[in-house]
Amino acid sequence: MALADDLSSALKDAMKAKDKPKLDAIRQIQTEIAKKKAEKGEEVNDDLVLGVISSYVKKMIKAVEEYQSLGDRGQEMAEKIQFEIDFLSTYLPEQLGEEEVEKIVDEVLSELGDVDISQMGRVIGAVMAKGDGIDGSVVSKIVKQKLT
Repeated sequence: MALADDLSSALKDAMKAKDKPKLDAIRQIQTEIAKKKAEKGEEVNDDLVLGVISSYVKKMIKAVEEYQSLGDRGQEMAEKIQFEIDFLSTYLPEQLGEEEVEKIVDEVLSELGDVDISQMGRVIGAVMAKGDGIDGSVVSKIVKQKLT
């Protein structure tokens, strides 16, 4: 079953259960998917859905941090957004841990040979091409550490 179908099914289940937080999260993603579809003129496929969910989750992670910095005033909104992040992350491939990413970075660095910090983008690109579940921010941090 395609991810878009999974989301539609989850939406129906949430409606039946009157689960407002899940409804809000799914509707938001479906809106983002529709925008992306109209923008790019693509068919809705798993890659498009994963891209939208991944992008949305990354934005919401930053939003949670901002709301948490407000203290008690932002706590309720931070919790709402954190629920969305946790729920939507179940649709994403499992992220590799820092140790696994570091192994991939070491492998890529040995394949590329002598590289310096000016080639950081090339190294990151090669690492990201190694597969799904690799967080770009983790890769960037590790590559920067290794090249400096």
